[in-house]
Amino acid sequence: MAERTIHILLTRSGTWFSRLIHFATRDSYTHASIGLDGPDGPFYSFARKYRYLALPAGLVEEQVTVYRRAVPCCLYELKVSEETYFRLRQKLRSMYAQREVYHYSVLGAFACYFNLSLQRRHHYFCSQFVAGLLEDCGAVELPKPPTLLRPSDLCGVKGLRPIHQGLLEGILTQPAA
Repeated sequence: MAERTIHILLTRSGTWFSRLIHFATRDSYTHASIGLDGPDGPFYSFARKYRYLALPAGLVEEQVTVYRRAVPCCLYELKVSEETYFRLRQKLRSMYAQREVYHYSVLGAFACYFNLSLQRRHHYFCSQFVAGLLEDCGAVELPKPPTLLRPSDLCGVKGLRPIHQGLLEGILTQPAA
């Protein structure tokens, strides 16, 4: 059976929101995104829509190449079946085509910090989105519900293999796996 590789990128960007999350949680990473087209392809997540404004936020496409400052990160790869890969791609395309109906879940992220599960229709925080997408498409089994998963919790998900840890700019200089 053919396999495909998808990527999960965890970062701590240094924005005021990222610094606030890091201060409160002491987690190494405060943001999660998923990519289906290799480490230098686009990644998708729930984050700010505009560079200098934390809100509005929602489903966005992120490019690794746009980060100009040192950003700590860990890049994971996950091998999935061809069928799972196409389910992921289809779900992601569908959501992204309707991205204007999706919103960042500030309340969900806050509830997650207190280990409370809050699910609202069309509202996600970054790691909830990544974990939920992976779980819904059958790519992984999660240790807890997506609404309770912080970005750093994804480090322990079975099947994810770290392929780069360091600065984000180092991803583009890594040899292909």
